[in-house]
Amino acid sequence: MSTTDTTSPRDEPSTGKASPRVPSRRRRWVWITATALVLGAVAGNAVLIEQLADREPMLVLARDVAWGQQVSGPDVTTADLPADAHRFAIPEDRRHQVLGLVATQNLTAGELLARHDLSPQVIPGPGQRVVGLRLEPGRYPARGLAPNDPVAVHLTPDDTNTNSGGAAAEHGEEFSARVVRASAPDAEGAIVVDLLVPEATAPAAVEAAVRGAHVSLLGPAEE
Repeated sequence: MSTTDTTSPRDEPSTGKASPRVPSRRRRWVWITATALVLGAVAGNAVLIEQLADREPMLVLARDVAWGQQVSGPDVTTADLPADAHRFAIPEDRRHQVLGLVATQNLTAGELLARHDLSPQVIPGPGQRVVGLRLEPGRYPARGLAPNDPVAVHLTPDDTNTNSGGAAAEHGEEFSARVVRASAPDAEGAIVVDLLVPEATAPAAVEAAVRGAHVSLLGPAEE
């Protein structure tokens, strides 16, 4: 005699787990956040593109230019900078106005070229003279001499000139000058240095070139 299963399918226990349902409110915030991020990225890219487009070539030093030296074509190159940089930098389209001007300080490769870095006044200017001195080892600082260095020049003692009232006696045994340029040491360690002096000091500077001198580096002027 067969037995009939009277258990209803509804009465059987469920063995599977229902998939979690994301509340519609949470899905809405996910979409809002994602949309805001996309819009922010688009806006940021637009600003960046606008800034990159609003750039101009500005003059930059391609190599070092010493104080008192004239700027030549190979001395400058260009770099793209924001257009408002022309307030302190020199645009590339004014390159022709820069060439031939004189550096007012020691300029270093890679720096922006600014208007205050240049002057039309060549060296020597009116009332000035450049005098060359050959200095033996021990008669100049070990670190060498660089353009625009302020120095004191001490004449080598000479009893005949001192007693006879020569230029050294008239102008004193020491005078101040500024270095225009200095050569590399030769085989004997001596250098030749060009000094910028006022006309009034020129006789003593010439005598120093003839008699010999010792050059010492001066500190900054007291304010």
